[in-house]
Amino acid sequence: MEHVLRPSYAETYDEETVLWLKKEFARVDGEFYLDHAGATLYADSQIRRIAEDLAGSLYANPHSAAGNLTSEIVERTRYRILDFFNASSEEYSLIFTSGATASLKTVAETFNFGESGHFVYLDNNHTSVLGMRDVVVNNGGQLKCLEFHEAFATFHNDRGISDVTKSRSNALFVYPAQCNFSGLKYPLKWIQDTHDGALNSVTEGLSKWYVLLDAAGFVGTSVLDLSVHKPDFVVMSFYKMFGLPTGIGALIVKNSSENVMEKVYYGGGTVNVALSNENFHVKRENLHERYEDGTLSFLSIISLQHGLDVFKKIPLRQISNHVFQLAKYLHHSLLTLHHRNGKPLAKIYADTDYEDISTQGGTVAFNILRMSGGYVGYMEVLHMAALFKIHLRTGCFCNPGGCQRHLNLSTQDVLGNYDAGYKCGGSKDLIDGRPTGAVRVSFGYSSSFKDVEMLLLMIRKCFSDGPPVVKLPQWWVSSWNERNFRTKGSTKVEGSKVMRKNAPVRANDTERMTNSMRDSSARNDGDGKNNTDGINSSRKLVLSRLYIYPIKSCGAFEISDSWDLTEKGLAYDREWMIINSSGICVTQKQEVRLCLIKPTLCPRRNVLRLDYPGMLGVEVPLEYSEEEVTTGEMCRSRVCGHRVQGVDCGGEVSEWLSLAFGKELRLIRQGRSGARAGGRGELSFSSQAQFLLVNGASVQWLVERIPEGSDCDKEGVLERFRGNMVIVGGQAFEEETWTQVRIGEEVFEVMGPCTRCQMVCIDQQTGLKTIEPLRLLAEEFHGKMKFGIYLTRKNSTSGKIKIGNHLTCM
Repeated sequence: MEHVLRPSYAETYDEETVLWLKKEFARVDGEFYLDHAGATLYADSQIRRIAEDLAGSLYANPHSAAGNLTSEIVERTRYRILDFFNASSEEYSLIFTSGATASLKTVAETFNFGESGHFVYLDNNHTSVLGMRDVVVNNGGQLKCLEFHEAFATFHNDRGISDVTKSRSNALFVYPAQCNFSGLKYPLKWIQDTHDGALNSVTEGLSKWYVLLDAAGFVGTSVLDLSVHKPDFVVMSFYKMFGLPTGIGALIVKNSSENVMEKVYYGGGTVNVALSNENFHVKRENLHERYEDGTLSFLSIISLQHGLDVFKKIPLRQISNHVFQLAKYLHHSLLTLHHRNGKPLAKIYADTDYEDISTQGGTVAFNILRMSGGYVGYMEVLHMAALFKIHLRTGCFCNPGGCQRHLNLSTQDVLGNYDAGYKCGGSKDLIDGRPTGAVRVSFGYSSSFKDVEMLLLMIRKCFSDGPPVVKLPQWWVSSWNERNFRTKGSTKVEGSKVMRKNAPVRANDTERMTNSMRDSSARNDGDGKNNTDGINSSRKLVLSRLYIYPIKSCGAFEISDSWDLTEKGLAYDREWMIINSSGICVTQKQEVRLCLIKPTLCPRRNVLRLDYPGMLGVEVPLEYSEEEVTTGEMCRSRVCGHRVQGVDCGGEVSEWLSLAFGKELRLIRQGRSGARAGGRGELSFSSQAQFLLVNGASVQWLVERIPEGSDCDKEGVLERFRGNMVIVGGQAFEEETWTQVRIGEEVFEVMGPCTRCQMVCIDQQTGLKTIEPLRLLAEEFHGKMKFGIYLTRKNSTSGKIKIGNHLTCM
């Protein structure tokens, strides 16, 4: 009998709350935000009230006069936050910092370890906790890392209270209230257990124990009651709670523990007296006044009160249940999805079975699996999610220990991945078929069931080979029937039902790529021979089409005969780009309709004409004089991490663009000195290299594999790859073996393959998005989303290239 779990979801918010959220977050309608652990979203009314408050008040520096309005509101906000955590001001003090990381750094710099004290931390801690270690060692602390299972085993053992009154060492235990990788809620009971000496066994000695609770990922969706659970230090960042303001956090300190902190540096406002001609000062008596160096971010602190109002509208316990139910539904849904051959569609990284709200938060981490059992790289998932306007987090989420444990990576594996090119925040998602990170979904108070539905739709549509099979894994069925879900090798988390960990799924050896990433059948010509070694002279490779893209990310202008070459590439290619009101370059990733701007070059009239559906065209000069450059406004922006600058093209075209797209946009032209270095040549506003070559045979190979019935127009696939040069007469993907190309009399060096993103899913004639050809590209080539090659011209003098030129390549 097939066991089937039918995940169900019942709305936890009442109708009034649902309507309020729709109104407050109308600006993100059509977007699906699933990264609340990274930063939650701010409400519209929150912004309005902050703006009205600042516009209608005069807030001076709080140091300027005793009892001024600013000081009063700052102090009122301070005590309001303490009240939010049910913390008495007699028992706790709150120090404003720039965020959780700064709070951790403050504790690391000031904690007095006494004689041979220990710094004990979980391997699942955030990177910012790991960063405390070197500071701690300099302060005399000894390091001890507690492995996940070791920590639970240690606290599970019964032990009496240790007498530490005569101890000369202070020990600090740091752990997260909630894991930012899996969403596991760690037991807050550990706080008291630690104070009672539960960790003396791991340090082999008696110490007076202090606890630092990293609550940054916890307090936005869960209740922290400091009248019940009493850590010595609590750190948090407020943007994780209610979105705005950023750059402000808090360190909450138990007043009875402040004597273990020894502050050295002092800034303005933190001393009672200081001498300039002698090294003498007296710090202030009040704890937060001693530690808040310089002028506080007082406007941000004042803005916090409007964020706290959100939790008056929706009680935090209700938010906690809301995010848990969404995570539970997503977890169970992913668990039941299988390919048509019965293999799972997702590998979930979890520490619980998502049945107990006391041990599980609103986070789900996973990787997608192919029908063969191999992994889908998280960058591929990220690109596909972008097509559906889904916002995700991928990688290791600044939790290297949690990532290593869940992905079953040894230390040698991690270091080997680094040697192979992986780095935090990078795009190296698969190495030897194994993932280097995961996909994380995290919910917040503004999340909705529609967010989960869209994510599941994307997964089914993009990664399931046919209609997915819904069934329950047999190992889950067995665990479900066990009363306490106690299985061999699992970890008991405060009585919750814990999901058994499967052995990690490994990619099949047959899926691992060859050096050129294509099977040989794709490269053989009609007689079955594969001749791509050495100089290619046996076949007639011909330059078939030439395109330039005068405005970065806008439509193409096709060359009908020949075209000039400059030191930056094809003349006028990506000489212009569109920027928004913040000076940021706008591309089709943000505004797909840019492809509908059709440029026409008219050299005889010295104009570039732009056309857009439903509007009269507009013209800008092709060439301009030095006088126009010196009088024009200089604009600066960034393209692919490089700073670029250009000259504003004036109000007429700006008004035209703004009218077409309903937002303030401007057109800038690259200045005479605005070119940037790229490889061995100078670049215009292009992304990686001077030229992009696309092989027509490779495009045809891909087109033939687009499934029938797909909404991707096969006739327009070539245009989606936005190449400058299109060649015919060759074999599919032979271009990947080239190192040098001669086209006519011009010689080009191959700079490498072009890595593709979701832009290839935009129909360049209509602006409509489809999942092809990116899904097919990733599936056929096992996540290696590369298509076309970059070229750089070896000769920097002027030249010419012509349709029909023959190619020779090496």
